[in-house]
Amino acid sequence: MKTSAFLIIAALACASCGKSPEAVKPAVSEAPKAATVSETRLDAAISDALTPPPPAPATSDELADEAKAILAQYPGKTAADLLNVPEVNAPLRNLLGKLAQDKPLQARINNSVDLAAQIKGLDGAARLDLDIKGYDQARTARMLQAVLSEDPKQLVSFLVGEIGEATPDISYGGLDRAPNGVSIVPAPAAAPTPPKTEQPD
Repeated sequence: MKTSAFLIIAALACASCGKSPEAVKPAVSEAPKAATVSETRLDAAISDALTPPPPAPATSDELADEAKAILAQYPGKTAADLLNVPEVNAPLRNLLGKLAQDKPLQARINNSVDLAAQIKGLDGAARLDLDIKGYDQARTARMLQAVLSEDPKQLVSFLVGEIGEATPDISYGGLDRAPNGVSIVPAPAAAPTPPKTEQPD
């Protein structure tokens, strides 16, 4: 599609050259110039067509296959353990680095926590306490896919989904921690700043 568009633009450019208000020159003198322009643009179009496109982001099927392979490679490890294996830890570090720079996505997590805290009846600031050691294989696979994508949006969608799933259990159900490991707890108060003491001269 990109190559076709380029060729159409090239054709229009060549056509506009022939509509100059100046006197029309003999066809013989124009032919070499037209051929040169055409060959140059054609070479560029061919080069563009033969240049491989950048690698596409991993599809959900590819991520699912990667997660499945990791689960098979480490059958005895919990979801928490898997975050520390090399195949997962490196993408996790990259992912968290990206998330740290994305304030709107951070706000989305915070807003979900605040809403769950209000439904639970907590006053003041709250925080997410997530225990993933008890994840079953299906939930672990979904977590791994979010991490392996290295896409902060996928990680935030996973976390917000977990909070939303847990909210009925930790509010109306009265549980301190939902079956999916989510707990919303009061945020610890910031430690007061000690007063400055003047040093004697």
